Amino acid sequence: MKLSKNVSIIHIIFVVIALILLMMPWYQLGIEFPNFIAGGKIIIDTKYLVVGFITIMIILMKLWEYKLELTQKKDGNLLLNIRSASDKILLNGLLIILAYNGFLSVVIPVLIVIKEILTESIKKISADNGKMLERSILGILEKTCLNLGLILILFYNLPFELWNIFLADALILIGTVMSVINGCIYFCRAKNLLIETKESE
Repeated sequence: MKLSKNVSIIHIIFVVIALILLMMPWYQLGIEFPNFIAGGKIIIDTKYLVVGFITIMIILMKLWEYKLELTQKKDGNLLLNIRSASDKILLNGLLIILAYNGFLSVVIPVLIVIKEILTESIKKISADNGKMLERSILGILEKTCLNLGLILILFYNLPFELWNIFLADALILIGTVMSVINGCIYFCRAKNLLIETKESE
């Protein structure tokens, strides 16, 4: 369907824009985003707010895309794969950039990226052996916690920061723990599937 393709293309473009906004050295280009103070103590850089709104729009489009059917042609499958990859690029990219800028510990993106690489390798090995690993509920909860945590960080954890409730950090930490556990589960499931394959041979 043309509508689903257009939504996916906009989705991918928004991912690129969000990452460019945070990666570009704007100050070297003579461009400054306005700052303001919230609660008399929190200095807000509007650049992060803009990326926060874009991230929310991407998530809403993602939910909408699930209700739209992509065509079964090659270009539809290619677009679907690119869109899926763009989601991981956005999540991992934001984690790395925010860790670099001091919003969270660098350990978190390292663990998440390692888990993603290992999980993709495990899925490929399982697929090569004729076994498909289904997505777990824990994986969905992991992504939900990480996305919510990232959005709150981009919005400077407001309004919770004013009440000294570190909800963004808690969500990121919970999502990271879930990610590690989910990676271990994938490894155990793949190991059992490979053992079953060898025994059947």
